[in-house]
Amino acid sequence: MKKTFIVLMAGLLYLTACNNESKGIEATTSSSTLDSTNAIAAIEKADVAWDSVSALNSVDGWLSFYTDDAIMMPPGEKVCLDKASRAASIKNMFATPGANMRFEATKTEVSKSADMGYSTGVYHFKFKDAAGKDAQETGKFDETWKKQADGSWKCIVDIWNADPAK
Repeated sequence: MKKTFIVLMAGLLYLTACNNESKGIEATTSSSTLDSTNAIAAIEKADVAWDSVSALNSVDGWLSFYTDDAIMMPPGEKVCLDKASRAASIKNMFATPGANMRFEATKTEVSKSADMGYSTGVYHFKFKDAAGKDAQETGKFDETWKKQADGSWKCIVDIWNADPAK
């Protein structure tokens, strides 16, 4: 009888421990999911705001979305590793006659820790060609985002390149 009681108690303790452990995992997963969902929403919001200042051809607005040490890789140019080269590149882009750069993220994901993420998507750059005719470049982009100490999100790596000409 004692042996049966001990086996039953051990089984009950085992089941209780397993049940509590799985609840702890669910709570952690739920918290991580909420953090990830919030991080994705924050990056998507930042991307929409970035597109809005781009529509205004705002150099300062555009540059405000980068960290101080961000790497920018625009099409047909050298890699921009500092503020001055990023500023020169974006000023040049917006100085193009008829310049209108718009972009839209189509996929955003974040790390398990919800402090890093990326967005990929498409862009459309309208401008006037050398003859003054309307022209357009379409392409794709990839942005790497990092959560900042103040809770905001900034781009740390930005690359975009044109699709083949039609």
